[in-house]
Amino acid sequence: MILILGIIIHLIIFTLLAVVIALPLAGIVCWLSRKHRKRNTILALLSPFVFIYSFYFTGLVGDFACASIFDTGCGMDGYYKTELPNGYQIESHTYGLTRENFTGFLHKDGQFVYEWVTKIKVSGDSISGERYDLDETPGSEYYFAIDTKTDSITEYKSLSEAKAKAPTVVTELTSLKAFYYKSWPWAIPLTILAVVVSSGLVFLLWFIVNKISK
Repeated sequence: MILILGIIIHLIIFTLLAVVIALPLAGIVCWLSRKHRKRNTILALLSPFVFIYSFYFTGLVGDFACASIFDTGCGMDGYYKTELPNGYQIESHTYGLTRENFTGFLHKDGQFVYEWVTKIKVSGDSISGERYDLDETPGSEYYFAIDTKTDSITEYKSLSEAKAKAPTVVTELTSLKAFYYKSWPWAIPLTILAVVVSSGLVFLLWFIVNKISK
C-alpha cells in the first residue's frame, strides 16, 4: 500500500512538472513554426509527458531490478540497504518512509552494532556517524567512530564532545537517504540509461509523426 501511494504521489508531481514545461514549450514552438504549426505544437505539448513518464518508469523498473540483483533495496517501499567496509552493513527500518525520522541500523555478521543511526560517513576502513536512543528525548544524539579492521568503537555523548576530541568524526556526515543513493554503484548508470531511453522515445515520436505527415 505504501509503495502504491508513493508511485501515485510521484506521478502527480511529475504530471504537474510536465504541464509546467509543456505549456511554454508549446507556445514557443507554435510561435516559431512556419510549417505544420498545429502538428508541431501538439508534439511539443506531448514531448515533456513522454520524456518524464518514460524516465520515471525506466527508473522505477530499473530500481527494483538493480535492488534485487545487488541486494540493496530501492527505497520505494521504505527499505534501503548498502554494504560498508569489512563486512559491515547498514539498512533502514522497514517503516523508513517517515523522512523526517529517517533512521537505520548498523550491523555485522547478523549482530547489531547500532540502531537508530541518522547520519553516517565512510572514510577508508573507518565508519563514523550520528545516532540517538529511541526512548530518549530529541536532542539526545550520540556520535561514534568504528575502525572496521579491528572492530574497535569509540563513542561520544554529545556533539561538543565529538568536536573537541575528534572533530573529523562529525564533519561531512551524510543523511542516510542521500548516503544510500550515493553508495549504490548502479544509480548513475541507471540514470543515464533512463535519460537515453526517454530522449530516444521523444525523438522516435517526432520522427514517426514527421514521416506520416509527409
